[in-house]
Amino acid sequence: MAPERESEPGVPSPGSWGPSREEWVRAYVLSNSVEDKLAPPAPPSQWGPAASARLAGPGRDGGLTISERADRVPKAGALREASAVGRLLHVFTHHEIQAAELCGWALLAFPDTPTAFRDGLFGILQDEVRHAASYAERLVTLGSPYGTHSVRDWFWERTLACETPLQYIALMGLGFEGGNLEHAQRFDGMLRAAGDPVSAELVARVGREEVAHVRFATRWFCAWTGASLEEGPDYDRWAAELPAPLTPAVLRGRPLDRTRRGRAGLSATFLDRLEAAGDTRRRSKR
Repeated sequence: MAPERESEPGVPSPGSWGPSREEWVRAYVLSNSVEDKLAPPAPPSQWGPAASARLAGPGRDGGLTISERADRVPKAGALREASAVGRLLHVFTHHEIQAAELCGWALLAFPDTPTAFRDGLFGILQDEVRHAASYAERLVTLGSPYGTHSVRDWFWERTLACETPLQYIALMGLGFEGGNLEHAQRFDGMLRAAGDPVSAELVARVGREEVAHVRFATRWFCAWTGASLEEGPDYDRWAAELPAPLTPAVLRGRPLDRTRRGRAGLSATFLDRLEAAGDTRRRSKR
């Protein structure tokens, strides 16, 4: 996916990190360097002047193979082999890189959001970079360094359809990161059963830290829709904000992690509806 190249005076090119958070974020998203994605320079502490910029996509290292189809996730029995674990964690590494980039995309696309939201989302971006770096370090040990396998920018393909901050947090925070609560629990168990407690604990740690990210999305979804934090997000409103053709069913795993999702602020009623969700795709009404 080719990134949008802005031509306005004063907009830094990829690799020029600049003195403001906006410039740093833009450089991170557009950088073509794997090293930048996994270990970027220390970020500035201050925001600059607000100016909206909707980037069309991320920079990608020329050594990466970009695929239009998702890599097959290894089955449980295969995870006894280091190569299969490497393939699995390679997928997770790229997921985390996309998550970091898309936090940056939203910060640039929606500059008029409250400072508290921007500060929180910038902190989540830092978490995602740290997660990606941890996975990448483990990949080296497994003999499958990042770039060994092809990658797919599926999160980017879906998130670019978001037109408002509310749609963004509905998809990324309550959707993708919410679903990761189940996926982390499932793969933690699979890796432990396969005899790889080191990789299992890494996946488990990332899953535990995602709870705060989902809670962040819950807070702002409630604030922007007028719902109370005690009641949590309205399920129908959340489903309506998801970019077509996605539906709630594709944004949750099996079994539903009701404990962690509850700690993230989702009500029992919301979780009942999510657990019962059927079809994974729908026609667009937009």
